[in-house]
Amino acid sequence: MDVPDFVRLLKQKNMDSEVWWDASPTLYAAFKHTLLMKYPSLSSMIENLLPDGFSDNKTGVSGATTNPRLITQAVLNAPQRWREYLSALPSRFSDEDKARQVYEHMITVGAAALEPRWEASRHRQGWLSAQIEGAVGMSADALVARGLQLASLAPNVMVKVPGSEEGYQAIEELVAQGCSINNTFCFSVSQVAACLKAIHTGQLRARLHGVDTDQAQYVISFMIGRLGAEPEFERQAEQRRLRLTASDRRWAEIAVYQAIQALMRRHPIPARLLLCSLKIDVDACGREHCWHLQRTGADTTLYTLTPHIIEFLIRRQQQKQPITPAGGWVQMPKRVLQRLMAIPYFNQAYFEGDLAPWEFSAHPAFVTASQYAREGQETLLAFVRGGHVRSRPNPWPQSSLERAS
Repeated sequence: MDVPDFVRLLKQKNMDSEVWWDASPTLYAAFKHTLLMKYPSLSSMIENLLPDGFSDNKTGVSGATTNPRLITQAVLNAPQRWREYLSALPSRFSDEDKARQVYEHMITVGAAALEPRWEASRHRQGWLSAQIEGAVGMSADALVARGLQLASLAPNVMVKVPGSEEGYQAIEELVAQGCSINNTFCFSVSQVAACLKAIHTGQLRARLHGVDTDQAQYVISFMIGRLGAEPEFERQAEQRRLRLTASDRRWAEIAVYQAIQALMRRHPIPARLLLCSLKIDVDACGREHCWHLQRTGADTTLYTLTPHIIEFLIRRQQQKQPITPAGGWVQMPKRVLQRLMAIPYFNQAYFEGDLAPWEFSAHPAFVTASQYAREGQETLLAFVRGGHVRSRPNPWPQSSLERAS
């Protein structure tokens, strides 16, 4: 079979579904080379899934998303190269200026790799999603200003804005100015509703002022695997004398995914749902599963695939147990839903209106995600300053890291 069953069947279900690279594009070629060496019998499948230079391949990776943590990770994988880059920058630059130069350079290089795909698809695919660093705590005006700077780096840059109250104010303004948007740090139906409203209002304002938004793209990133992993979920369950199982957590995430898709179907806003933070589970028999891939995909869905997830797909293909997307909506057991609905943490994510806009940035999973982003930014700054940097453990296969360095 030339392509992984997951991607082939996903595209057969809906050609608007996509898979994206979830890492710095500078590490893409090295990771592909690693896979070709490790799985030579599946070279045709790997070539289709990971086309060279993100070329126009309708069955492969067609976009990329990045963030401060991923960019920093890529820098730390090639420290000497980036020290040389830093030494060439003007001496008048502050450490913060240098860190920003590195960040923007990585975005520019990644966008350039995807631009041929962007042109060939008439701007439908080939987007690089670039996150506003330090976004949490910034005012709406500051988010807009930095978002416009990132959007100016390349025509196929999609500005990644957090799902806070200020973030949705910024999204409306950025859409009104013609920018493509990725709403990140999203964990609830209420945030999706706020994003759809911001996009709609921004488009109306754009038309009023003669701004063309026909080529703009909008995605909403549901960080699905982080929703169930948050300790607050467990704490609230214990308070109500409920024991959350691993499958309860996954059901909660799938239920919110389906509620988001139902909301998006009711609104004629041209936005698509993107699933990130996908997780692999291992059952009692040692078998690997991924609910986030296997129980979604009946509706148009984009997926950001880390190298770890990509190798999982290939490994399962090699074992002749390919991962396939859901053929339709997966029915949640009523008893599980009843148990989950006794927990406020779940209800805030599942029901529109259970989370007010001013509460978005206080959601426990939002706080955790923003901390990770801030740590990435701080680590990059520490590297620029020349200090000793110890990064977080990397989830990628070790062989990939070795080849990328």
